[in-house]
Amino acid sequence: MTAESQHGDALHGVQIVFQLPYHADESIDFDTLGAEIEHIFAEGADGLVMAMVTEVLRLSESERHEVARFCCQAAGGRGPVVVSVGSESTRGACELAEQAESVGAAAVMAIPPVSIGVDEDQLSSYYERILQAISLPVIIQDASGYVGRPMSIELQAGLMDRFGADRVLFKPEANPIGPRLTALREATRGRARVFEGSAGIALLDSYRRGVVGTMPGADLVEPLVAFWRAL
Repeated sequence: MTAESQHGDALHGVQIVFQLPYHADESIDFDTLGAEIEHIFAEGADGLVMAMVTEVLRLSESERHEVARFCCQAAGGRGPVVVSVGSESTRGACELAEQAESVGAAAVMAIPPVSIGVDEDQLSSYYERILQAISLPVIIQDASGYVGRPMSIELQAGLMDRFGADRVLFKPEANPIGPRLTALREATRGRARVFEGSAGIALLDSYRRGVVGTMPGADLVEPLVAFWRAL
């Protein structure tokens, strides 16, 4: 088994996107963040995710590096850590991905650039360069339910065909979530590893459509862990 497939196999179940606490002066409260991460694993989460709920788009580049390093250390091997590396430039995304790999992330997740409309060829190149910059799995996050615009199923399936199901995973959030999830699974002949991204709201329907896990925020860890285990 390759290192990439080992990382990919570890990504399943309830992967919690932690929320970022701040001090009154808007600096990051790492003591409270450490306590939050302890709570997340104590409640049975399978892994940890630094992503949109973590407010990554509001962080400076140095803060993103610092938070990524901290959460990988705080996880302490109790589960995989996924680090969001989406950026407004391909170079920026690749640098964030390389840094995430260097501090021990198990995978990275990337939304497309959101400040401008990017055509399909440019978007394909964006993800290809991230995949080429690191050896980790890359989760393609179509966050167009709240930022950006939907990515085509053909683009997403094509990236998986070129790089393999161990390297390219998915978190589809474009509406309608259920039918698009099924379309992605069908386009990849059932091989796509997909995470539910509706904070658990569509988890039952998404589970029936073949997801390997869910990536909700940290406010409902215990009930969603219980729900996933029941499923």
